Amino acid sequence: MSLHTQIPNQSTGSRRLTLTMLAARDRADQFEGATRGTVKPLRYLAAFQEAEPYLGLPPQAFKLVAWLVKQTMGHDWEKGSRPICWPSAARQAEFLGLSPARVKILNRALYDAGIVIIRDSETGKRYGRRDSEGRIIEAYGFDLTPLAYRYEEFIRLAAEARAERERMRALKRRATCARRAIAQVGETLAWLQCLPAEWLSFSVEVADLVAAIRPTKRSENLAVVVKSLESRKLQAEAWLRNLPQPIKKDPEGPVCEPHTISTNKSINPKDTVIAADESRSGATLVPSEAASIPGQTGRGGNEGHTADAGFEKVEKLHPSELIQLAPRLAELVPNQYPDWRDIVDAAGGPLLIELGVSQPLWGEACRVLGRPMAAVALALVSTKPADHFTRGAGGYFAAMVKRATKGELHLDRSLWKLRRDRWGDADRAGARRAAR
Repeated sequence: MSLHTQIPNQSTGSRRLTLTMLAARDRADQFEGATRGTVKPLRYLAAFQEAEPYLGLPPQAFKLVAWLVKQTMGHDWEKGSRPICWPSAARQAEFLGLSPARVKILNRALYDAGIVIIRDSETGKRYGRRDSEGRIIEAYGFDLTPLAYRYEEFIRLAAEARAERERMRALKRRATCARRAIAQVGETLAWLQCLPAEWLSFSVEVADLVAAIRPTKRSENLAVVVKSLESRKLQAEAWLRNLPQPIKKDPEGPVCEPHTISTNKSINPKDTVIAADESRSGATLVPSEAASIPGQTGRGGNEGHTADAGFEKVEKLHPSELIQLAPRLAELVPNQYPDWRDIVDAAGGPLLIELGVSQPLWGEACRVLGRPMAAVALALVSTKPADHFTRGAGGYFAAMVKRATKGELHLDRSLWKLRRDRWGDADRAGARRAAR
């Protein structure tokens, strides 16, 4: 016995087999073929085409299989014969427009998936012969028998995929309805100045659920997200129903006519914006004081805390400098030399919509930070790339507002970083003077 025959793992150059390949080949060997007169290869091909997106096959898999099927004859699929074709690798590469290496990978993928059976000759070459009637006498190459015996499987896969798509569409419609209902309730509560204390954390939870919808690919997983979102919709509606009645917001307005809720209305009437004539005078301005946060002591002996007081001690900011640091905000500000009113209007309107931040969350930010500082925070969010967020810009902004309520938000640090990135340490002072 030679040395080579004693080594069980000696490479012979033959095709390596897997259990899936062996099972597919055994099943193909047991397939007797279709009854004469009932063969419709194009029907098999159509069923495969419907199921192909769900089989995990590489691109051009269907193009290759369709081309192979067209090289067979109808009687090849009948009893006593085999639907085998034997195109060369060069002919495949020419037809597909791929390199020989890519063709080999594609053939292997179809073989691994049990879509074709590769019948090898003793030399490893593909070839075949037909008689005068066109019937195969001898053939080695691609055996397409799996398309016939897996026909019912392909039909079932396509039907299941259609049903899954319908379930996903229905669940996404339910999620959209719940999300819009929550936003509508939030806007109403904000307008009535009756947002519950837990609304901020509630908004963060809703933002997390909404962000989880897009990456979810299975209906059973999406159903869990949608049910959670709908339960929060019921909670929001319960807050609205449990408000003290009657609530009369416009005692001098019409009684029997519909009222229009303005989304531009200030959530907290104490919030102020620096006057336009002051900002245009060229003075270095600081965003106005935010509304007070209960439980902390502010200036003047009144209960409350200026959310941006610590920021004022460290940093002063001019509106023109802010729009240089935040290009997305600059595109939405109509004036070349804006004041803080222009900044707040652009941030609380177009920029809010562009970033997907809800109106209730904006109202909460205005209450905690004050409208100018809320606009600065939103402008900072707009400078982040999309891949910076794990739960979207809305969730990131909600987290900033939550940190502000705990006194842990330091916008001055973010501004200094933006300045360093844009101008560097040496040119920062000159750039700020130019902005004014």
